[in-house]
Amino acid sequence: MRMIYKIWLIGLLGIFLFESCYDDKGNYSYRAINEITVKHDFFGDTTIRMYSFVDTLRVFPEISTSVNNDPDNYEYEWMAVGGDQTIGGQYLLGKEKDLVYPITLPSQRYRVYFKIKDKSTGLTTISSLSLQLSTLFSQGWLVLGEGDNGLAQLDMISTGGEDTTLLKNILQEVDIQEWGKPTYIFVPPYRPVAALNYIHVGTDKGTYRLSTSTLLPIEGAHLKWSFYDMSAAGECVMTEAAQIMGFYRAAIVDGNLYYTELSGQQSCFFGSPSNHYKGDYDLFPVGDKIGYSVKERGQAIVLYNERDRRFVYQQSGYGTPIGYCANISDRVGDPFSWEPGLEYVTTLNCHKGSGSTYTILKDGSDFYLYSYRISNNYGIIKQLVVKMDNVIDLDKAEFFGASNMLSVIYYTVGNKLYGYDFARKKCELLKTFDGYEITLFSSDILVQTSSDYFYIALYDPSKPTSTGGMIMKYKVVDDVDHIIIEEEKGSEWKNLCKVKSIAFKTR
Repeated sequence: MRMIYKIWLIGLLGIFLFESCYDDKGNYSYRAINEITVKHDFFGDTTIRMYSFVDTLRVFPEISTSVNNDPDNYEYEWMAVGGDQTIGGQYLLGKEKDLVYPITLPSQRYRVYFKIKDKSTGLTTISSLSLQLSTLFSQGWLVLGEGDNGLAQLDMISTGGEDTTLLKNILQEVDIQEWGKPTYIFVPPYRPVAALNYIHVGTDKGTYRLSTSTLLPIEGAHLKWSFYDMSAAGECVMTEAAQIMGFYRAAIVDGNLYYTELSGQQSCFFGSPSNHYKGDYDLFPVGDKIGYSVKERGQAIVLYNERDRRFVYQQSGYGTPIGYCANISDRVGDPFSWEPGLEYVTTLNCHKGSGSTYTILKDGSDFYLYSYRISNNYGIIKQLVVKMDNVIDLDKAEFFGASNMLSVIYYTVGNKLYGYDFARKKCELLKTFDGYEITLFSSDILVQTSSDYFYIALYDPSKPTSTGGMIMKYKVVDDVDHIIIEEEKGSEWKNLCKVKSIAFKTR
C-alpha cells in the first residue's frame, strides 16, 4: 500500500512541474544581429600588382549593414602585413572607410586587412586583399662607374616598371666618408636570409653594403664589419666575387681570396685569406678572376697561383681543402698539365656545353687558352688547350668575354671589338666604336642564360664622366663561317656614368 502511495505522489509531482514549465511565458528580450557586408572586386583571390613610390592604392569598398546605419557607429582600419620572411612587418595604411594610399612600402607580397569595428557591440568584421609590390629598385641593371669628381657613382637601368627607367646617382645624398674610385659591384643571388642579399659596392677606399630594397647603405655598411677579426681587415677593396651553388661565396678582396660558407648563417663573415697551402701561411698572389661553374653548380672554385704559375682550387666539403687552396692533380693522358708555368692573363666562365671555364695564359708573345669544366659530380675536368694563333693585338687587350654557345672569345683593344674562334683559330674585327672609349665588356651568364648575349659599355670623352657613359646589348648569331653579332633593338642606354662594373638585380 505504501509503495502504491509513493508512485502516486511522484506522478502528481511530475504533472505539477510539467504544468509549471508550460505556463512560464518567460521574461526575455531579443535583439537582431547587425550584419556587416563588405564588397569590392579586390577582396578575394586576385593579386593586385603595383609599384612602390609610383602607384597609389585606391579601394572604395561598398558596405551594407542590417540594423545600424549610423556612420559614426563604425571605426575603420587598413593594415598591410608583409609576407617576406626577410622583410615582413605591419604597416598602417589608413583609418577611413575609403583607402587612398600613395605606396611607400618595401617590395614584397602583402596581405592588406580591412577591419570594421561596430562600436555598439564591439564586434569586428575583417576583409582582406592580396598586394604584390615592386619598386623601381626591384629589377634592373645596377651600373657602377665614375662620376664628375672621379669617385664612384651608382646609376640604375630599372626594368621594374612598365617602361625602362634610368635612375641617376642613387647614392648622391648619402654621406660616405671614404668614398673612392669604382672597382666592382656584386649582387648576390637571393637567399631567404636578408643579410646574405646585401649589394656590395667596391671602391679603392673600401667596399660598402647596400640594402636590396632601398639601395641605401645598411648600418655598419663598410665590409670591414664582416670580418670575424676586424683588426685583420685591410682596406677591403673588392674586385671580384661569385656565389657558388647559393651556399658558398668567394671573393677577391685586397688581392686575396676569401671563401665563405653561407649555409645556416644569418650573415656572411670573412675569416682569414685562403690563397695559401695547408700548413703554409705564406700568401701567394692569384689571378684577378675566379673560375667557377655557372651551369653544373659545382662547389669548387679555380684560381691561378701567379707565384708558382699553376692552377689551384678550393672547395668546401668532406675531404676537400677548407680555408686554404690545394694543387690540382694531373693524370696520365690529360690534354694539359695543371702546372703550365705560364703568365696569367684572365679567366672567363660561360654556359657552353655543360658549362666551361677558360683561362688564358701567355708565354712571351704566344697565348694559350685552357678549357676545363667544374662539375658537381665529377670534379674539375680538363677539356683542351689551344694555342691562340692568328690573334690580332691580343697583347693589348683590355676586356675579355666568352660566348655562351660558340667556341668564341671576345676581347677589346682601344675602341675595337674582336672575336676569336679558337676552334677554327680565326680572328675577326667585329665592331669599331668611333668617338668612344670601351670601358667594359660583360658576357651575360646570369640573366638570359639560355641565349647568347653580351653587353659593352662605351664612354664619350667629349661629355662629363657622370653622363657620358652608354651600354649596348648585342646578340650572338650562330654562323658556321663568321662571327656575327647583332645590336639588340631597344637595348641602348645612354646618359650613364663612365661604366666600370654592372650587375643585374632580380628583386
